Amino acid sequence: MSPRQRALARVAYISSRRLNRRDCGHASPHPCMSAAYTPLPTTAQYPPNRAQDLLSKLSGAPPSRIRRILVLAAVLGLSSTLLVYLVFSSSRFAAVSSVPQRSSGSVYSERYDDEVGGDSTSPFFRDAHPALHARLFLARAQADIRARALDTCNGKLGGAMVDAYLAAAVPYCAGANSSVTCFPARAGPGTPNDWWPYPQAFCASQNLAHTHGWGGDIRQRGRFTGRCTVSAAGARLKAQMGREVFLGTEFDETAEQVCAETVAHPVLFVPRQDRWNPFHVGEDLVTTFLALTLFSRHIAPPAAAALWTQLPAAMDAASGASLAVLTPQLEAALADAAGLQLVFQDEFRPTDMLFAPLYDRLGAYTPRRTAAEALGAAGGQTCFTTAFHSVGAGASLLSATKVSKQFTCASELVWGTALWLRWVWGLEALPGAGAALHGREGHAGDGEVARRAWGVHARAVQVLFLSREKYDAYSQHKHDKLEPWQESRHIQNEAALVAGLHAGLAGLCRVVTLGGAHVPGAHECTYTDADVLPDTWGASMHAREARALGLAERPTPTPTPHASGVPATADQTRSRAAPRGPVRRGPRALRFATLDPTTAALATQLGLVGRADVVVGVHAGALGLMLFMPPGRASVVELVTNAASGNHHFHNMAHMLGMQYRHVAITRTVDVAAVVQAVREVVEAHLG
Repeated sequence: MSPRQRALARVAYISSRRLNRRDCGHASPHPCMSAAYTPLPTTAQYPPNRAQDLLSKLSGAPPSRIRRILVLAAVLGLSSTLLVYLVFSSSRFAAVSSVPQRSSGSVYSERYDDEVGGDSTSPFFRDAHPALHARLFLARAQADIRARALDTCNGKLGGAMVDAYLAAAVPYCAGANSSVTCFPARAGPGTPNDWWPYPQAFCASQNLAHTHGWGGDIRQRGRFTGRCTVSAAGARLKAQMGREVFLGTEFDETAEQVCAETVAHPVLFVPRQDRWNPFHVGEDLVTTFLALTLFSRHIAPPAAAALWTQLPAAMDAASGASLAVLTPQLEAALADAAGLQLVFQDEFRPTDMLFAPLYDRLGAYTPRRTAAEALGAAGGQTCFTTAFHSVGAGASLLSATKVSKQFTCASELVWGTALWLRWVWGLEALPGAGAALHGREGHAGDGEVARRAWGVHARAVQVLFLSREKYDAYSQHKHDKLEPWQESRHIQNEAALVAGLHAGLAGLCRVVTLGGAHVPGAHECTYTDADVLPDTWGASMHAREARALGLAERPTPTPTPHASGVPATADQTRSRAAPRGPVRRGPRALRFATLDPTTAALATQLGLVGRADVVVGVHAGALGLMLFMPPGRASVVELVTNAASGNHHFHNMAHMLGMQYRHVAITRTVDVAAVVQAVREVVEAHLG
C-alpha cells in the first residue's frame, strides 16, 4: 500500500472514531467503542481489495471529478429517500383513511351514537333525519319541563296535542296505488284540540303526483293527483275546512299517473308565511317542528308506540343508559322517514329569504322550492313516494292561544323546537351525545381561559340589547318619516338608554375588564363591553377578563377528567338546559352587547342571541329571536309602549319556553333609570 493510500485509510479510521464518540450516550442507538479497543493493523491484505481499488481510483482522480461524483451520489440518495417516503406515506394514509375512525379510536359503527346527527357546528351541516331529531328533542323538552315542575295546561301545546291530532285521523283518499290521510285539529266538540281558532289539517300521502306551478303566478303552488278515491269522511273534511288551504283543496283524483320524475325519499311540504320578521318566521319553524313530530308518529309502526312515553323518562335518567338503548330503537322505527327533504310552497326565492341559511340546514338534501324551480323533468309531473304536508302558520302555537290573553304555561312543542333549532345551528347538544358536547357554551377563541382550569365555577352572564336605532334612522332617511307601526316602537333616547345600561351593569361588578374609573360593585365579576371585545361573547372566561379578576397568575391545574380518563362528574355531563341547583358563586364575567338585527347577518344574530342569558328589547318582531335562546334558564325584558299594550306575543312565548319574563311599560322617551333598575334585578338573579 502506497503512503497516500495509508494516509487516506488513516483519515477514514479517525473519522469513524469521532463519529462513534459523538454517538456515545444513553440515548444513542449505537454501541460505544471501548477505550481498550485496538483496530486491526493495516496490511497489504486489509482493507479488502474492493475498497483498495476504489481508493486507488479516487486517489488518482482529479479533484473536480471527485466533487462531481460526490454531488451525484448525494442527489441519488436524496431522490431515493423521497421516493420511499412518497410510496410508503401514501399507502399508509390510504390504509388509515379507508376506515373512518371515531375520536376515541374506535371503528365507525352503523348503529346510532353521539355522531349520527353530524357536527352541527360545521358550516356544511344538514339535519339528515329531522323526524328522528324532532322526536328526540320533544322528549328532551318533556323531561326538562317535568324536572322543573312547570304547568303545561294539561299538555295543551305538547304531547297531548299530538295525540289528539293522531286520534282524529281521517282516511281522506284510499286506493290500490295512492292514499291520503289527514289529521284535523278540530275533530269535534269536546276533543282536546277543539280550542284551535280555525280549521286546520296536516296530511300524509303515498304515491301522489305533483303538477308544478312553474310559468304562472309565482304564488301558484300547483296541484296534486293520485290514483285513489276521496272517501265520504274526506269529503266532509274538505267541506269543514272551508276556505282554508290544505292538501284536499289542491288534490284531484286520477285514473292514470305519468311520472317524469320520481322522488323516492320522504319529503315535507312547507308553506311559509314570512321571510323577514323573526316572530313570524318563528311561527313557521314551530309549525314545521309540529309537522315533523306528527310525521314521526304516523310513519312509525304500532309496535313503537311505547317509545313515546319511554323516551322522556330516559332523558331524566342520570346515567343515560336507557336512552342509549331506546335511541337505536327509535331510529329503527323511523327508518322510512330518514333522508327527508323539505319542499317549500311559497314565493320566497333563496335570495329573498333572510332565514335561508337556517332553512338550508334542515333536511338531508337542499330544499326544493316550487317558486324557484320546476319540479319534474321537461315540465312533466313529479311523483312523491312518501310525503307529509304541513299547514300555513297564520295561527301557530305561538299565537293560537290569542295574543290578547296572557298564557303562562310551558309548551313541550315550542320548547322542543327551540332545542332542535339550537342544535341545528350548533348551539345545543344532541340528546344522548357524549359528555364533551354537553354544556357547550359556544365557540371559544384562542383568548379563552378554561373555566374549570382556573377554578372559576361560575358561568359568564351575557346581556343583549336589541337596538332599533340604525333601522329607524335608515327608514327616516329613505322615506322622510317613520310608518305608524315603526313610530309606535321608536325610542327617542336610545343612546341614553344604552349608556345607562352600560353604567348600571358595570356597577354590579367588582372590576371592569377594560379598566378606567370604577366604583366596585357587590358581585365578584368583571364587566365587559362585548361591543368593544366581541370575541369574549360565548367564551367561559376571556384572558383579559381573567387578568382583570386576578386569575391569570394562578397555577395550571391537572388535566380535566375527560383528558385524564377519569369519569366525568354529573355536573360536567349535565346539559346546559337541564335543571340546575343553586346558582354557583365565584369569579365570573358579566358582558353587555347591542344588536340591530336589520344590520347584521343571520349568523351574527343567532350567534349573539343564542348565547345570551338576558335579552332586552322594545316590543317588536326581533324579540321573536328568543326562540334561539336556551329554554328554561334565559330571561327576557320587554319594553312595551302604549301602542303595544295588550299584545302578549312575547309574554306568552317566554312562558312557553320556561323563561323569566319582565314587562316594563315605557313611552317614546324612556325612563332610563326605571329600565336599568329592572334589568339589574333580572341580571342579579343570574349572578346569584
